Amino acid sequence: MHERVIAVPLIRTGGHTSAERRALQRRVRRGDLVAIRPGVLVRPESLDGLRPEERHLLLVRATAPSIRPPVEISHRSAAAVYGLPFVGRLPSRVDVSDPRRARGETTALLRVHAAATDHSSRWAGLPPTVPVEFAGASVAPVVRTLVDVASTVELLEAVPMIDAALRNRLVLPAMLTEELAARTPRGYDKAAVAVGMGSAASESPAESVCRVRFRQLGVPEPVQQHAFARAGARTAVVDFWFPDQGVVVEVDGRAKYEDAAMLDGRTTADAHWQEKQREDFVRSFPEVRTVVRVTWADLMDPERLRIKLVRAGVPCR
Repeated sequence: MHERVIAVPLIRTGGHTSAERRALQRRVRRGDLVAIRPGVLVRPESLDGLRPEERHLLLVRATAPSIRPPVEISHRSAAAVYGLPFVGRLPSRVDVSDPRRARGETTALLRVHAAATDHSSRWAGLPPTVPVEFAGASVAPVVRTLVDVASTVELLEAVPMIDAALRNRLVLPAMLTEELAARTPRGYDKAAVAVGMGSAASESPAESVCRVRFRQLGVPEPVQQHAFARAGARTAVVDFWFPDQGVVVEVDGRAKYEDAAMLDGRTTADAHWQEKQREDFVRSFPEVRTVVRVTWADLMDPERLRIKLVRAGVPCR
């Protein structure tokens, strides 16, 4: 992700004459240039193909030269630097933390947080506990970033980031637990739920969101990445398995049928056919009563998801 964002040429107006700045602003009004933030412009075609979180990272890059120690990039903006997935609306300002502040403040360009107090740690000096640098500015360590995010946003946003960090081995669960234990009561309960839900078994943001919805709907705890295997046949691993109800739940994203990397040379038709064959194999096991396919639209509408689960025999609170 960083490479695509770093490759975008930035036009900073600070070094231009007044006449040149006025000319650049005329180009912005005509649509020839786009303002990332005041004083930083890009050509519109440079934004083509950038994912939403990459656009936020571009805002972070444009803002970084104005961030000076001891202030550091933090919270969701730091999460963007670490390439963690975003669910929901992106922040319109850059998140930073300032250890000199006792309370937060929001300005036109920044959301300034009071920084978490440093504490001694058995993990001190290891990469997850050390700040990194991005575009000349300091970025909060990934461990602190995840707990900061978990204490300030909803589960739907925090859990996908924590799951991805655990899956990609950016952090260890014990590191998050220790960081959480050192925090003040404010935001602790919210963060504790998100950290406690963290699972390296979640293979996509959609699976993480699905787990959050399961919790909100009060369904039994499913088995993640359960393997159905038969001697002499292939093995099929499913997203969620409810053994007591005999129900498999698969999160069916469009990416598996459209993303070139996931298709790996196959056509969309081939992918659909292979997925049907795989589902038929899973359904052939006597303990499997039914397979429920969940889409992103279902995940964004808890009642719609609840109806699907109840109809399949999965109890909801």
